[in-house]
Amino acid sequence: MENKSPSSLASLVQFLLREEALLLCACLSPSELAALTCITRWGEQHEALWYSYFVLRWGNEHGAGSNTQVRFARSWVDDAWPAPWPLAVGFCGASTAWDHLFWFLPFIRCTLHVEKPRHVPPPPPPQTVAWQAAAHVRAEPGGDSRLRRCFVCDALEVLPLGPEAQHFRKRWTKPCPNCPRVAHRSCMERALLAADGDQGTHQCCAKAASGSRALEFSLLKCELCNREYSRSRRFPESLPELLRATRQEWRWTLKRLFIVFLFFMWLYSLADHYWGVSKEMCVVLAFTASMMSVSVSQRFHRGIQIIWNTPHRWRYFQIFGLLGLLFYMVSLREVQPSHWAAAVTEQPWLAGLHEVHSMIHASYLATSVLSSLSLLYLATSSGIIFLFWKTSLRVPTVGDPCYFTDDDSSQRTTVMDQCGLCQLGLCLDNPCM
Repeated sequence: MENKSPSSLASLVQFLLREEALLLCACLSPSELAALTCITRWGEQHEALWYSYFVLRWGNEHGAGSNTQVRFARSWVDDAWPAPWPLAVGFCGASTAWDHLFWFLPFIRCTLHVEKPRHVPPPPPPQTVAWQAAAHVRAEPGGDSRLRRCFVCDALEVLPLGPEAQHFRKRWTKPCPNCPRVAHRSCMERALLAADGDQGTHQCCAKAASGSRALEFSLLKCELCNREYSRSRRFPESLPELLRATRQEWRWTLKRLFIVFLFFMWLYSLADHYWGVSKEMCVVLAFTASMMSVSVSQRFHRGIQIIWNTPHRWRYFQIFGLLGLLFYMVSLREVQPSHWAAAVTEQPWLAGLHEVHSMIHASYLATSVLSSLSLLYLATSSGIIFLFWKTSLRVPTVGDPCYFTDDDSSQRTTVMDQCGLCQLGLCLDNPCM
């Protein structure tokens, strides 16, 4: 077929019935079919032609049917942000470990328009172009890995080039290990909520009917092998989800707040005993107490164990050194030279340090620098506190038993290199709270 020109094919198609023309077109490549459609007078039949062409060649492989719609998925970096975007900074736009730790890095990029968050996804292309593009992508080497069809919403998505999304934000799931079908995670979660609602309704009806047998409810099962889907947990991906998860885990929340309160009272008593406590000092002590609460949590120690034998353990040393330096600078600003002037008379070797401390507080420039470092300490502490908050809680979802069931260490290393939370030991493989 490659030796025939498009003009000869066009003259041949004019004498063929539509079904026969489709069978002939199925033998062409997408580029040859595109050249043929440019010189024929099929008009509005282009969409049906490209749809039929795709179904004839790859319909059985991808399960495309009469109601299947083609969509173009955008890169996970270019996901739509919930509006208003400042409230979504801690959930969207984090591509590295530093973005997860320091929320103000993506905030600065968005403020300076280095990154432009989108609230509404772009309009979909016409189905004629969509089916044609899907055929071109599928005909490329390895193109089958870029096409995925959701068996719930019957949408065939063309995935973009580049690395996949970080697995804690993955869009697709394979809920049944015995079947090759995949689905959108959001579609499966809607089905999970519907199943839970039906279960609750049937249970209420069973309790109302005294002496009757409990009514059976339909579980979330695979339609092909009748295997029940497993349930899993994921991170909250928006502020409303995080608040709902916090309300559901109210016992854990009260426990963490009680630990923060104990650390705060201990620090407050020490500060009040030596030099007194101001309002600014109370804010610093509150953030420091929260950081100390994080450092004694099981999740923190489990995260260190996960990355201790990896090159990413140096990241914790860097963060610890940065926080220690910032806290020391904050202490220089909050503690007045008069607070430890009496110690200079008892220890003469402290006279030089006391003089430097006095010069710092007397200098407007030095005081401004220390104030800026104090704000940086509060921003850094708030980022770490928020990171542990949002990764300690979970939202129910449908499990993917086919993900990481093997012991391929190279695959785990690749995922860790691409996922910022894995580099911190705070991803989904850390179940501690």
